[in-house]
Formats: sequence, structure tokens, C-alpha cells
Amino acid sequence: MYTQQGSVWGKVLRYVWPVVFVLAFAALGAWGNIAHETFIVWVLVIIYLAAFFGIVIALGIKNTRARLREIENYMKTNRGGAVEKLTRDDFIKAMEKDPEYVEETSRFVKSQLKNLVILMVVLIGLLVLYTYVLSGPFIVLARYIANSLNIGGYLKPWFTNTIEEANQFYAYFIDYLIYFGVFFVLMYVVFKLLNMPFMSTNVQITNYPYTVTKELVIFRDAMLIDGMYLLKSPIPVKQVIINEKRRFIEFELTKPLAGLPYTRVRIYSKAPRDLWERSLRGLFKIEQH
Repeated sequence: MYTQQGSVWGKVLRYVWPVVFVLAFAALGAWGNIAHETFIVWVLVIIYLAAFFGIVIALGIKNTRARLREIENYMKTNRGGAVEKLTRDDFIKAMEKDPEYVEETSRFVKSQLKNLVILMVVLIGLLVLYTYVLSGPFIVLARYIANSLNIGGYLKPWFTNTIEEANQFYAYFIDYLIYFGVFFVLMYVVFKLLNMPFMSTNVQITNYPYTVTKELVIFRDAMLIDGMYLLKSPIPVKQVIINEKRRFIEFELTKPLAGLPYTRVRIYSKAPRDLWERSLRGLFKIEQH
């Protein structure tokens, strides 16, 4: 039911893939400069983006199918049937009684848009900074390193005719590595300042709850959320909040749920305390920290 964020594929995408891309980008970009075929850099960027998002989408489809198989298998083996069901109408009627829901959602959307705008501004700023300010000093430093170490004399690529040309290739290669290094550090700082996960495909939203809106099916030993997420008892949570004024039950998972980028889950009900006592209490295990 639960998966650790540090899965094999997650680690590959988080650590190995960026390193491979940077090295390939630097090598092909440097070759493009030597061969005066600078378009190769843009081709590589397009290939990278297509491959990266292709892998992410494929993993998402795989995880979704795994969740659906788990749900199907549970339904086949479950003999007790549902204890209680809540539908979209039940949720909407309760949500309409929550005066803070619209304002809370609006704050979350605004914060996400703000972070997106800041990231776009920073990315554009870094590109401009590199193009018009840092590119000169970077290439001078890279050429000094390549020529002083005479890298081309020890490791001359087949597509270069002279050692000088080989050193020029390595100068461009080092230049790209310096740029990506500076870019990495600056982006790391920006992401930390925005309190956002860095280099991760498993984004977990901790300050806003996932609100059940389609259907909640409660069994004696599990609950099915929106037909997509099966939580089997005992469900380990950090805390459970029952807000009778705003008419919801909210719990915070101790472990991330596969495919769900939220650690908090909210269930609206016209009588949240009764729902908790009647059907939900026995499903949860509040872990002390």
C-alpha cells in the first residue's frame, strides 16, 4: 500500500539521470562548438525533456495500474462488504457549510502560482546572467584549466585534428560543467527558500490536504478513497483532527501514499464526529513521535 520515496527508479531519476544528462550535454555541446553545429545543444535539450517526461509518465502509469490491481484483488477477497459509503453529494453538502474552504483553497493556489512565477523569473534570470555576464569569465577559466593541464594531449578525441583543438573541446566541456554547477547551487538555494522539494519526482504537499470529493467506501479493515487509493488497516498516521465546526475529519499519514502527492487527507461529512466513532476509528493507528 505504501511505497518509500527512495525507490530504485526514484533514485535513478533523482541522482543518476541528471549526472548522465549533464555529462552528455557538456560533451555534445562542446563538440557542437568545435564543429560549429551549435544546434546540437537544442536537439539534446529536446531529447532530454522528451525522455525525462516519458519516463515519469511511464512510471505514473505503472504505479496507477499497480494500485488498481491491489484494489481489484482486495475486492475479490473481501467478504464483509462496505460498512459505509459517502458520495459526492455528501461531501458537497458538508463543504458548503465550511466558510473557510474557499479562502483556504485560494491561498494554496496563489502560493503555488507565486512559486511558479518565482521559478520562471529565476530561470530566465540565470540564462540572461550566463549569456551576458558569466559566459566570458567561465570560458576563460575553462580554457586556462584545459590548457594548463594539457588534457587534449593525454586524451585527444577522434574528431579533433590537433592537440590545440582537443584542448579547446575540453575547455568548452569544462565551461558547461562550471555553468551547470553554478546553476545547480543557485537552484538548490531557490528551492530551499521556497520550501520546495529539490530534484525529486515524488513531490509531497504537506501544507494542504487532499480533499476526498468523489467517493469514500469504508470497509471493516480498509477504506477506498475516490476509487484510486486503498488504505488498509491499521493506517499509520501522525494525527487525526475532527473539526465539527468546519465539518471534516483530517488525518496526516506517517508515510507517503504511492501516487498521492499529499500527506494530509480530508474527509467532509455532515456529522464528522459520528462518522469517526461509527466507522473510522478502528482503521487508524496514531503513532507517537
